[in-house]
Amino acid sequence: MVGRGHPSRLVLPSWRAQVWASGRGVVRGRSIVRGLVPRVGWSWMMMAAVCCLWLGPRAVGAEAEVVVPEWSRGGVSEMAAEELRLRLLPLPLDDLKAVRGVVLGEVRSASEALAEAMVKSEARLTSDAGDGSDADKENALAQQIIGLLMRHKATVGHAREVLDAIAAKGGDVAADRAYLAAVAGLRPDLRTAFLGEETVEAESSELALKRVDELVALVRAQPPAHERPVPWEVPLSEFELELQPLTTEQLLERLDEWEALLQGEVRKRIRIDILLNDSDKLEENVRVRNEGARLFGVEVQEVPEAELKAALAERAEAQQQVITAIVDQMRVAIELCKKRGVDAQAHIDYIASATGRKLNFTDVSVLRVQLVQWLNSSTGGRLIARNALVFVAIVAVFWVISRFAGVVTRSAVRRIPRSSSLLGPVLAGIMQKVLLVVGVVFAASAVGVDTGPLLATIGAAGLVIGLALQGTLSNFASGILILLNRPFDVGDVVDAGGVFGKVEAMNLVSTTILTFDNQLMLVPNNQIWNSVITNATGKKTRRVDLTFGIAYSADIAKAVEVLERVLGDHPRTLSEPKPVVRVHELADNSVNLIARPWVRTADYWDVYWDLMREVKEQFDAADIGIPFPQRDLHLPEAIEVKLAGGKGGVDREPKASRPAEIAASGSRVGETGPGDEDDD
Repeated sequence: MVGRGHPSRLVLPSWRAQVWASGRGVVRGRSIVRGLVPRVGWSWMMMAAVCCLWLGPRAVGAEAEVVVPEWSRGGVSEMAAEELRLRLLPLPLDDLKAVRGVVLGEVRSASEALAEAMVKSEARLTSDAGDGSDADKENALAQQIIGLLMRHKATVGHAREVLDAIAAKGGDVAADRAYLAAVAGLRPDLRTAFLGEETVEAESSELALKRVDELVALVRAQPPAHERPVPWEVPLSEFELELQPLTTEQLLERLDEWEALLQGEVRKRIRIDILLNDSDKLEENVRVRNEGARLFGVEVQEVPEAELKAALAERAEAQQQVITAIVDQMRVAIELCKKRGVDAQAHIDYIASATGRKLNFTDVSVLRVQLVQWLNSSTGGRLIARNALVFVAIVAVFWVISRFAGVVTRSAVRRIPRSSSLLGPVLAGIMQKVLLVVGVVFAASAVGVDTGPLLATIGAAGLVIGLALQGTLSNFASGILILLNRPFDVGDVVDAGGVFGKVEAMNLVSTTILTFDNQLMLVPNNQIWNSVITNATGKKTRRVDLTFGIAYSADIAKAVEVLERVLGDHPRTLSEPKPVVRVHELADNSVNLIARPWVRTADYWDVYWDLMREVKEQFDAADIGIPFPQRDLHLPEAIEVKLAGGKGGVDREPKASRPAEIAASGSRVGETGPGDEDDD
């Protein structure tokens, strides 16, 4: 058989070697010839020998056509190098030589195509068409040469694999290696062939565009992800971009292919799990393996069962990592299906049911090995530890950012004119909490948690909580209104919501007020906003309202003079506005005078108490009486009074001229005391 594209004829098994296969065959063949010569004659024997020599190679060549492996007849240029290496190992030398013919034929075809493209490129450079007038044809030719160069490189690499396999089994491959070395010299100068830099120095922008075309051609030459030797090692970002232009039908077909790939890898792991979980099965397979080794004369080295199980667990974990990588690729395709409105639930269910693992709780040693391997694996314990560290680190960073944002918010609010001191802490608290929530969501997304359902759950929970806490939300709204309108601030003395005291703190739900008898009152903001708010310390100055009553017989001018002197002499009363002293009211028992001094708000109660005492003392010194309520009782006639505790029930009739003594006796006029009986 003549190898396609090879300069020399393939060396195939000779028909003479098949006839004279052993020493016995040689001896027997000679005896047969000696017996046939006298009977047939030398002429006929010579004619038969010529026919055999002429027909033998053709018959053997026809036979050789049959021994070419089926997997190589369609070409091996698209086959992965590792797959080709594995397929070549079990083939005998004769079959390897047949494969060599196929591979070298592909090398010749790729070399001829590349040489033809290089000739066209040289002709373009030397002709007038190479002046850049037809840029589309130049780019097409450049991409064609790059693709052919990649194909040529792949076929040469496959041919070298075949030659290495033949040389390992004793075949002669010197001439073939020389041929590969020669055709490997087909290396076009991309710089001069495509860019024409030997004649004109192109601008950097044009060079960049042409470089992009070359790189794109290299990417186009790569097979799809699922057809690569190790498809699960393709980056997810590249895999997602590869799926974008596919139609929905093609996307579902691609999912089916990945599902078949996942099925094969899961079966590999299950076979390992069978040996790992079934000690009898493991022992039986070890025995069969050792017996087979003894039959071939291989020395048997005993391995402890614990080490075997540890190695099996390690291999199972490595296989599980492959399965996890494939599942990640499939999830990318499933998410794309969901975006297009395609139902991929069957693939989701298959992933959930096929990729699970069971722990062996019946064998403690196996369980321990499984747990240790899981803790040490990159998809198990180490992954969880890494995700936990990433989660904590991100939350810690956002916590620091929230604290910094709180400080900045307080500082910014303090710079706002006439802003409430409550506004800064409240806004800072809101900012910190919002940033922490964002940090938790971002950290969850960073460790692979799908935040879509999480955000939907938070939204639904917020709606339910909002309906359940309508009163609290009303307090929240009232708190915002209080902060915006600023009716009081921290440290102010207020009468709000029926509570009088000093404001200690406030949030968006409630206000904390400390009463003057040291009670801490937590008042809802809604109750405060819906009632009258009195801020006693809202201004820097405050008027002290005092009322003093003097007797009708007292000297009003003198009393006014005393009040003005007392107000003017007090060190804490203000001269501006001036104090006011006026006759205010002619009451039932007294003439009421008002005194209205102005003081600093912080001195209100000290001035109030000081003036009350000082005015009383000055009125006493000036003999100005402060009357108290009095009642005069006038009786039209004498009344009968029965006094309790009288001896023998003696009735005493008081004199009508002594009403004060009657009033002092404690008995009411016209009533009987307890214990007295009616004489009637």
